[in-house]
Amino acid sequence: MSPTIPAPLHDEAIEQALEALQVPLAAAEAHGLACGLLCSASGARAKSRWFTELIEAAGLAADALSARAGHVRLLDGWFESTAQALNSAELAFEPRLPDDEAPMSRRLDALADFCAGFTYGVGLGCAQRGNAPLPEDTREIVRDLQAIDGAERGTGIDEADYAELVEYVRVGVLVVLEDLRPVTAAVASDDGPTADARLH
Repeated sequence: MSPTIPAPLHDEAIEQALEALQVPLAAAEAHGLACGLLCSASGARAKSRWFTELIEAAGLAADALSARAGHVRLLDGWFESTAQALNSAELAFEPRLPDDEAPMSRRLDALADFCAGFTYGVGLGCAQRGNAPLPEDTREIVRDLQAIDGAERGTGIDEADYAELVEYVRVGVLVVLEDLRPVTAAVASDDGPTADARLH
């Protein structure tokens, strides 16, 4: 079988794949979940748990999943590209958020969704590790991202404020990654099932 080609992070195909699989998560939240798991669990275990969370949320049976194999492979590629971005020496990682042309309310909602997915993913990954105490920096960042998720999203945020928030979240994810576990771009191994394995 040929290697999965990473899907671009900013691609409407991601939303279409999630919708086709009936996943009740926004793309930003699904991306945050992937990042949180990659920061706190081994690559293969992170991928396996990510797909498990998406599939369970969708409530799809195995035969329905097989019929949507192309969408599953696209999400598999998206996960791979996320791992590669997190591992990039050029610090290429960015949260998956709407373009700057989108209304501010939509961008703030997506940022909150990303933070919600990320903190949940970190919690899942840490639970698999026995819930060892988190480093102080990671605890602070997780609290801050939870606050962003829970904050009221009124009209007082301008472009500069939003850019500052996004950069804080971006750097915060990389700090958590550094604190908890170095990620590798190669996430497929014998530690857990791949997307293709779930289709059979």
